[in-house]
Amino acid sequence: NANWSQVAPEERARLLDNFADLMEAHQDELMMLAVREAGKTFANALAEVREAVDFCRYYAAQLRTEFAPRPPRPLGPVVCISPWNFPLAIFVGQSVAALAAGNPVLAKPAEQTSLIAARATQLLFEAGLPRDVFALLPGDGATLGGVFCRDARTAGVCFTGSTEVARLINRQLADKPGPIAALIAETGG
Repeated sequence: NANWSQVAPEERARLLDNFADLMEAHQDELMMLAVREAGKTFANALAEVREAVDFCRYYAAQLRTEFAPRPPRPLGPVVCISPWNFPLAIFVGQSVAALAAGNPVLAKPAEQTSLIAARATQLLFEAGLPRDVFALLPGDGATLGGVFCRDARTAGVCFTGSTEVARLINRQLADKPGPIAALIAETGG
C-alpha cells in the first residue's frame, strides 16, 4: 500500500502504542501460546511479551522524536522472517520496525510458531493497521523464502536465523530482477 508511507509519523506512533497496549491486555493469552508452541517457561514467555511491547514503545518514541520532523524514506515491501525461539518478540520487532519506517510488510513466522504470529497479527489489525499494509504468510520457509527473495517487488528482507540461510537469502536477493534489496540479518545463534 503506497498510502502507508504517507501516514504521519505521529499516527504510526499511536498505532504502535495501541498495539503495545493490546499485547499487554492479552498478555496471558500470548504467554500461553509461547509456552505451548515454543516450549517457553512462564518467565521466558512473560519476557517475550514484554520485549515485543518494548519494541512497539521504542519505535513509537523514535517516530515522535527522531522522525517527526523528517520521516524515514520507506524502501517498499519488506519481508520479515522470524525464528521459532523468539516467536513473538522478534516477529513483532522486525515487523514494527519496517512499519514504523513506512513499509508494507510480508511476515513469515517460523512454521513451528504460526499461532502466536497469527494472534499478534489480529491484535495489530485491531490496533488500527490497514489490512492491505501487512500480510501474514505462514508456511514452509524454503518454499516461501524463495518466492519472496526472487520477487522484483521485494525491497528488503529482515531475517533472524542461521548463517547458512542468510547466505542463501543474500544470493537470491542479488539474483532477483529489479532494484537491489536491503538485507538485515541476525545470524549465528
